[in-house]
This record gives sequence, structure tokens and C-alpha cells, in this order.
Amino acid sequence: MRNRTIASLAAMASAAATVITMTATPANAYSGLTLLDRVSAVTDYCPCRFNDNIDGTYFEKDAGGAGFKVIHGNASRHEVAKVEFHPYGEILYVYDVKNDGDTLYYKVSYEGDGGKWGLYAAPSTSNVIDVRKVNLDIPEGRKVTVTVYDDKAMKKKVMEATGRA
Repeated sequence: MRNRTIASLAAMASAAATVITMTATPANAYSGLTLLDRVSAVTDYCPCRFNDNIDGTYFEKDAGGAGFKVIHGNASRHEVAKVEFHPYGEILYVYDVKNDGDTLYYKVSYEGDGGKWGLYAAPSTSNVIDVRKVNLDIPEGRKVTVTVYDDKAMKKKVMEATGRA
């Protein structure tokens, strides 16, 4: 009985270590990260379409809103990530477009309500394009700041972009 218990515990520990190893993502993997495209849109004058090599961006009309799209590339100038903020519906889209075991992290904060914020990343799958859609539910007219980090601990800041809900 004792040997089966020890064997069972050892198997569980091994399985837990495997799960941790498989889900960990390296931090700071993007040396030479470059800004490939940055678009801001005052959505009073939309609908607006901005093409790119990933899937394009379409902003709806939202009086008083300001949206943005940012695309990052690696040192070879190949797209690796994209982020969009859409004032209509207060939607954030975060993309990972390179299956390289790394992703960027997006801290979203907005003025008022004590500086609420959340940290988001694209799902990590084997798909060519991974995208996460987040309904931020931010009150109209608030300034929204998205800070991009190359690590989940938010120690390596890449850039910051602002919009208006």
C-alpha cells in the first residue's frame, strides 16, 4: 500500500511539473522589437478601415471616441503582435501572430474609478493568428491607456498608446 501511495504521489508531481513546463512562456524574448504600424482614429468621422497584413482594422462611428491600432515586429520586421482599442463598445483586441512561444502583455487602465486596470494577452495556441477580444466596459468619455510589456511581470515596457472610450 505504501509503495502505491509513493508511486501515485511521484506520478502526480511529475504531471504537475509537466503542466508548468508546458504553459510557461519565456519573458523578454523579443530583443529587437520594432514598431511597424501605428494608427489613431477619431471615431467621430468613422466608419474607418485601415488595412494591414494581419486582418485589417475597422472602426465604427462613436462620437467623442478615439481608437488605435499598433503592430509590432521582430528584428527582421516580421509581424509578431497587434493591439487595437475600439471606442464603440470599448473593445480591446490583442493578437499574437507568430508561433514563437512568446507574447506581449497589455495593461489597460482608464481614468476615474480609482485607476482600474487589467492585464491581457492573446491565447497561446498553434493557430497562425491568436486573438483575444475583451469587452472592457469603460464609461464613455474616459481616457484609456494601453501599456505594452514584453513580460508578464510588467518590468520591460515596450510602449504606450492612448484612446478615448
